[in-house]
Amino acid sequence: MRKSLLCLLCLLLAVCEAVAQYPDDEYYPYAGREAYAPMLVTDSALFYRAVQSAGDLYGDITAFNLPQVALKRRGQPYRLETVTADGVPVSYRYTSALRLLGAEEDGIPGIGSGTGASGLAGGVRMFRFPDGEPLLPYYTSVHFTDRNYLAGAKFAAVREFGRGWSGAAAADVRTGRDMHVEGVFTNSFTASLRAAKHFDAGQVLAFTLVVPPSMWGTRLSSVEEAFSLTDDPLYNPAWGFQDGKVRNSRVRREFVPLALLSYTAMLSPSTSLSAAFAAETGVRKYSGLGWYDARTPMPDNYRYLPSYTGDRATDEAWRNADARYTQVRWDELIVQNRMAGGHAVYTLEDRVDRVADLHFNALFTTAVESRTTLCYGIYFRRESVRSYKQMRDLLGAQYITDIDQYLVDDDTYGNLLQNDLRHPDRTIREGERFGYDYTLVRREAGLRLRAEYRADRLRADVDLTLGSGAVIRKGHYEKELFPGEGSYGKSRRMKFTPYIFKACAGWAFSPRSYIGATAMVAAVIPDAADLFYQPLYNNRTIDDPCSERFFGGEVCYRLTGPVLELQASAFATASFDGTETRRYYDDMAGVYCNMAVSGIAAAAYGIEAAARIRLNSRWRLSLAVSAGRYKYIRDPRVTIVSDVDNSAVDTRAVSHMGGCTLGGAPQVAGCGGLLWFGPRGWGFRTSAGFAGSRRVEPAFVRRTARVARQGGITPEAFAAFVEQERLADAFTLDASVFKTFYFGRSRMTATLMLRNISGNDDIAYDGYESLRVRHIRAGAQTFREPQATRYTYAYPRSFYLTVSYKF
Repeated sequence: MRKSLLCLLCLLLAVCEAVAQYPDDEYYPYAGREAYAPMLVTDSALFYRAVQSAGDLYGDITAFNLPQVALKRRGQPYRLETVTADGVPVSYRYTSALRLLGAEEDGIPGIGSGTGASGLAGGVRMFRFPDGEPLLPYYTSVHFTDRNYLAGAKFAAVREFGRGWSGAAAADVRTGRDMHVEGVFTNSFTASLRAAKHFDAGQVLAFTLVVPPSMWGTRLSSVEEAFSLTDDPLYNPAWGFQDGKVRNSRVRREFVPLALLSYTAMLSPSTSLSAAFAAETGVRKYSGLGWYDARTPMPDNYRYLPSYTGDRATDEAWRNADARYTQVRWDELIVQNRMAGGHAVYTLEDRVDRVADLHFNALFTTAVESRTTLCYGIYFRRESVRSYKQMRDLLGAQYITDIDQYLVDDDTYGNLLQNDLRHPDRTIREGERFGYDYTLVRREAGLRLRAEYRADRLRADVDLTLGSGAVIRKGHYEKELFPGEGSYGKSRRMKFTPYIFKACAGWAFSPRSYIGATAMVAAVIPDAADLFYQPLYNNRTIDDPCSERFFGGEVCYRLTGPVLELQASAFATASFDGTETRRYYDDMAGVYCNMAVSGIAAAAYGIEAAARIRLNSRWRLSLAVSAGRYKYIRDPRVTIVSDVDNSAVDTRAVSHMGGCTLGGAPQVAGCGGLLWFGPRGWGFRTSAGFAGSRRVEPAFVRRTARVARQGGITPEAFAAFVEQERLADAFTLDASVFKTFYFGRSRMTATLMLRNISGNDDIAYDGYESLRVRHIRAGAQTFREPQATRYTYAYPRSFYLTVSYKF
């Protein structure tokens, strides 16, 4: 008995020390691993439960070791990934601030790996704030890199103030220009604060505030011809010179603070309450060029490339990287505006989203008896986004008139030009709204029930969530094309019944080995924007809105020991009734169109395995591999309507997507790493990663009979429309060295990391098929082919230098 208590005490001390670790920069993922700690082994029930609830080993190993390419784990879309703080959903942009404030993170794959998490098919990252004073309450770091930004600094402090009060404060700043991609930069500052009060009755009231103003210059995808002509896989068409200085047309600006209030209490010896309320409210802006009755200013448009113009001068200009051809010509745009007599021909516009998201969760936990626990509660969500266009820069002009410029020369609809019929012909100057103005509101409320059974070896969980939700659009402009309720006021209310049912069971063969199984069925509300043909200025909803359904299952085996940690899982998921809407110019019909795709169905199945091997007290080896098949399993239906009158262009056409691979999801991926902890704080790590069997993101409209059959009049042309392009396999090699200096209980760590040290610069990050069709005229005949796929490429060799100090 005494021996068991001693083991338990040692384990708790180890856990407390891990909790107290402050997060180093995200490019130094092995903070806190400088020393080797042998694993304690006992046959107590505590260790059975430890192996039952182990973390996500595959995710831990692959987080920094796989190639820097698009990686949808298990083929699931990024929108299904969930981040929670104290039980309520929050944006992923707050994760760095939450870590700095001392929150613990538990990341798991989609259907739970037997852990009973409430995620769907996507991954779940849960942050919770622990109790207790940290061993090293202060943390600061500076870091330098050559990608996205140049320099950054972090600071965090966590303190106990007495009388039950504790607090934490943190700051994170990054600034500078990317050294590889012109036009890319970062200027961001995140300040965060947390205060908590511990009452004598075991109650805890905490308030967290994160304020993250930021601005990023981004890069755009382009076509292979542009990359090849410039001999630059990081070519960025978004920027150009203005008065001799680089200016990016695509800049993101965000200011969306988070406020989080949480409360926990023991209501009785067997029942506790955990409640949290989160509010995210602020503004997101994304700039882009606008042009009215003028040619597109985007330099990589197909009409400006040598393959279209066919002249030698254009070809030579591109090959010589002449910025007058390859980049945005800001000075020329300003000249064109000044010659237009006051009305702008070219503009720089912001697409603005005003966010107001509210989340509330209340969960009661009751220990029915020593082995059975019930969790039950309610949740409420209200997500509101008001979207509109705002004039950022008239580029030397004086104004524009708020009318639909695309209809000016239209013989049929040229007398229906007003974007806002209630304020006709409004003159727009810099800083004013124009074009469109609407709000999408999503409400959801429901009940949660969870039953947990824990024996020494057996665990079983049943998790049920049942809710009710609705989505509406509120138009603030009355579009003249769709007068009255067609664009102004509330749309029809679309109601949904989301639910989640998940069951988990597992058996511990010993304190070191465990097998578990999970099954799940769920229905979720689609994204609000995908429920409208044209949410910018049209209240028309898609024809048959319904919840998207998910089914999944997983079997997981774990083995833990003083030398080997092993996890292996086999999984299968399927989704049905997915919905997607897009706005685009339809080259086959010759009109601007709105497309709605319904009945999207996809399946994913495969295996994941990971192992961490302690070769001795100084050497560790980590290995991870995954293989699967991620594909569309049904042919969805595509309905296309004209953007000006909702007339049908193509109705419930079959898109032959069955068998196409999901984009951004490597079918095979793996990595291996070797880590050495040397004497006197020295350490070294090298790792290699591989991602193979990747495909570009397919386009639904290209595989309909109207496009593929009419456009593909030859076998070669038909194949160009329906075949899915494969991306080259990606392989990267990384290495890092670090040194830790100890000053009593304090320590300072310096780390230098090199990513993709082979300098491989032809790794495609991702690609997607174009919706557009190109017309090629040869004499009296016209041939059609899809416009070129657009790509982005991964970074070549890059570095991260970090110096952190904990005291």
